[in-house]
Amino acid sequence: MAASGCGRNVVKQTDAEPRIPANAPVTSTSVPMWLGTFERNFYGSGPWPNRPLEVIWEFETELTSGRLHKKGWGGSSWPGQPSVSGERVYFGSADGYLYCLDTRSGNPMWSFKAADSLKATPTIAGNRVIASGLDHYIYCLNANDGTLIWKYKTGFEVDSSAAVINRRVYFGGEDGFFYCLSLEDGALVYKTEWLGSMEGSFSVVAGRIYIGTEQGDLYCLEISDGSTIWKSHIGADSDSTPAVANGLVYTAAENGYVYCFKQADGELVWKFKAEGGLSRIYKERSGFWASPVVKSGRVYIGSNNGQMYCLSSDKGKVIWKHLVRGPIWATSPVVDGRVVFGDKAGWMYMLSADDGRRLWELRIGDNVNATPAILGGRIYVGAFNGKLFCLG
Repeated sequence: MAASGCGRNVVKQTDAEPRIPANAPVTSTSVPMWLGTFERNFYGSGPWPNRPLEVIWEFETELTSGRLHKKGWGGSSWPGQPSVSGERVYFGSADGYLYCLDTRSGNPMWSFKAADSLKATPTIAGNRVIASGLDHYIYCLNANDGTLIWKYKTGFEVDSSAAVINRRVYFGGEDGFFYCLSLEDGALVYKTEWLGSMEGSFSVVAGRIYIGTEQGDLYCLEISDGSTIWKSHIGADSDSTPAVANGLVYTAAENGYVYCFKQADGELVWKFKAEGGLSRIYKERSGFWASPVVKSGRVYIGSNNGQMYCLSSDKGKVIWKHLVRGPIWATSPVVDGRVVFGDKAGWMYMLSADDGRRLWELRIGDNVNATPAILGGRIYVGAFNGKLFCLG
């Protein structure tokens, strides 16, 4: 297992190390953004080893963090998923650093220090990487060495993971506006009217953007100018990234409901209510912070009540559910018939996507509410103990 490191000891890349070209493509061997694609539907790749997974390496960040986090918090938060491209893994941390590590060893290649915690999933676009978090800025860095190319200041935090499409950077802000910037220099292309605070990320399908708000609305926007095509009222804070499949849009909210709407006009098709459960921290114990994963006619999503649910995508009926040790805020990728996720008790789990049987578990930290990135049967995931783990 590689030695751990921290931000102040990270070195820059040398010219002898492999570099990312400007036109590096998005492939099935990379997870370059939140949930892999603009549609947010690439969940990873196998094959899985024919043995229980174990820690291959771990990298330690600082535990103390910025103004909005208590002392002792660290690592990756629920909006965060590592991004992987080639032999590099990128992730933001509560200590305010964006890190680039070697996927083979966990050794640091470079780091970039922001003014506060970087919660959002980094987005890799060719030889650039986009990062954001609590300091109100969105950053564009050189993916090879971490040097700053430009930064853009919004009105509040940016937990939404950006999408880069046709040299434009799209993201939602907690200041209530959806933004489009130029990838070249960060110049503003457009900024929507106030929609409501957007803490979760969004999906882009066929030129339309789907995103939820803290005020309880699900929006469908036109990507060219940010205009509203339709809006459906959920009635509760939605941190989920909407999933779009077969003409339907799936999302969830902190009121404990999973929703399914028609993609064309936002008409409600069905909704599912989770039962109460484990958490005593939040008033709505059954709430959802995770995003729905839609695959093979099923919807997979974990709840604050500690249940992982598998629902039918057409009716929202429970196919199976599985109770774990703590609340589930992490989104649960489904790869090669297995559901992979962590819980707030610090455990990682692997379940059968077919029937929910527990196939494997491993405790890695105090709290695992970040989403894992999975490539080639390896899992990259951060925990609140300040560490990023590679399991395989």
